[in-house]
Amino acid sequence: MHFYIQIIVIGIGPSKMLRIEGLKVNVGEKEILHGVDLEIPAGETHLLFGPNGSGKTSLVLTVMGLPDYRVTEGKILFKGEDITKLPIDQRAKLGIGMSFQRPPTIRGLNTRQMIEICSAGKADVGELASYMNLEAIS
Repeated sequence: MHFYIQIIVIGIGPSKMLRIEGLKVNVGEKEILHGVDLEIPAGETHLLFGPNGSGKTSLVLTVMGLPDYRVTEGKILFKGEDITKLPIDQRAKLGIGMSFQRPPTIRGLNTRQMIEICSAGKADVGELASYMNLEAIS
């Protein structure tokens, strides 16, 4: 069975919003990503598609900066800035975030409110919902 992860890069700025160069990542002593290269221009939607265990989630968690995912080689650039060594909170302040295919339920908080909170009020929720064919949340 194959699963996919959708990467959406929204925003204006450099033509290369997210760029990953020669990325190698370890969890503990095991190398889990081996020389990943990826470039995503602003405003594009990309899917990572592959079987379980192929590194899709590991790549997203590495971009987010989770501390268990240690970059041993390569770099991650966001809007032209090298974020490879930034902690997760500083990456979040730059606008990097993630959502799950089945997001956790937080009593009293709907999807619209979650997007507004995560984007610090900078996202146009209606425009985003329309772009993703999710008008029900707008």
